Amino acid sequence: MTRRAALLALAVLAVAAPPAPAATSPITLVYDVTDVVRRLVDPPSGRGLTPERGALRQDPGSGGMLAPGDNAPYRVGKVSGRDLEAMSARAMADALRREVAAGAFGAGSHMVAIDEIGRRFGDGAPRVPRRGMTLPPVDPSSPGARFTAAMRLLDTPSPYGGTWASRVHVYLAPAVHTAIAAGRGPHRNLGRDGKPHWSTWRGVMPGLALAGGVHLQMYSGVGGRTVSFTAGTWRAVPPSFLGLFARYGGDAARVHFLVTGGAVPRGAPRGCGDAMGCKWALAEATPAGRAILANGPGVYRIGGDALAWLREFNRRFD
Repeated sequence: MTRRAALLALAVLAVAAPPAPAATSPITLVYDVTDVVRRLVDPPSGRGLTPERGALRQDPGSGGMLAPGDNAPYRVGKVSGRDLEAMSARAMADALRREVAAGAFGAGSHMVAIDEIGRRFGDGAPRVPRRGMTLPPVDPSSPGARFTAAMRLLDTPSPYGGTWASRVHVYLAPAVHTAIAAGRGPHRNLGRDGKPHWSTWRGVMPGLALAGGVHLQMYSGVGGRTVSFTAGTWRAVPPSFLGLFARYGGDAARVHFLVTGGAVPRGAPRGCGDAMGCKWALAEATPAGRAILANGPGVYRIGGDALAWLREFNRRFD
């Protein structure tokens, strides 16, 4: 293809592609099977969840958001975080760019989600922590540093609106933000004794700050099932994460909760409501939590709690 032909092709794509969602527009990523999505879209009563309300579908399952007509624009591509770990920065950027341009399995939103960024993207804690010790430089070959280098390569205008990096969304593993919430100090890596017992996230954070969305998984995985965060964790994660994220230029308007089903969180106050109502109440328990919730919460394997989640969503969003 000649350079002129390539530029013409990009121009056509720019006209045909949907614009990048604004950072302040609520986005709800629905990561669930088709039967659950059908309950969210077409509930027995009340408003359903639709693309017009910011809903986009993540695999598994077919049918996108089950809207009339072509659902490809409402489907988000996916790249494995584990696969990215083994790649160079250039290879990471190329893999993400390809999925944004032409998503696998019919994803046509020109957005891609990374499932997931976890503990291995951290910088690690020192083997012998000492109070007041100088932090070592970030290893440029670490997964977190390579991810940031990849996102900087993608921080250029996209034909689909915004930058290529802004078309990337990240599912953040619970091990990351619970560690940030547990730590202290400017890098959220200090224990109560003032020693650096926890990992820092200096390598990966600048890359996360360039992403279109960072989605905090607000549950733990235990024995192949999801377990609700405790009430204390629901309160601790939002301010600690947003505080660290801001140090690297991260915009709070791009951070989202990812909610699943399950029991009432342990430690919840009396009168918190049913399991789903209580999770939403805990999400609003801090100013940081309220700010994150306003950006649009996502769902992961919500199952039989789908209608309860939708009830809470409808109470807060038009």
